[in-house]
Amino acid sequence: MLDTPFAVERALTRYTDPLQPRTGSVTTIPRGGGGAGSSSPFHPALLGELEERGELRRRLAWIGDEEAVVLFRWYIEGAKPEVIAKEMGRSLRHVYRRRGTALSAIIALGRADDFSDADVDEFC
Repeated sequence: MLDTPFAVERALTRYTDPLQPRTGSVTTIPRGGGGAGSSSPFHPALLGELEERGELRRRLAWIGDEEAVVLFRWYIEGAKPEVIAKEMGRSLRHVYRRRGTALSAIIALGRADDFSDADVDEFC
């Protein structure tokens, strides 16, 4: 889990909206009494990806603030790298470097030999 740049990027882009309930109210009882044919208000991947989302959150707590901002703005907000660089007062090259550093750090945090003695939940 979260062991490649692609996996981390996918988890970041799916961190919010695609897994949110499809309806404004998840507490209402569907007309017709429900049953086997009723549609769930939740995305099918919600339960399957909860563990991945939790692990991503834990690893994000370990990276630097600037790297976290770049990842958040880039993948979750969908901001263009040029906009991120301008708003941070940094060069475009710097933003790309921070993104690469952050992705590498998140992957490295999953390797058992690097941080096997760290209690990540203690810092979240």
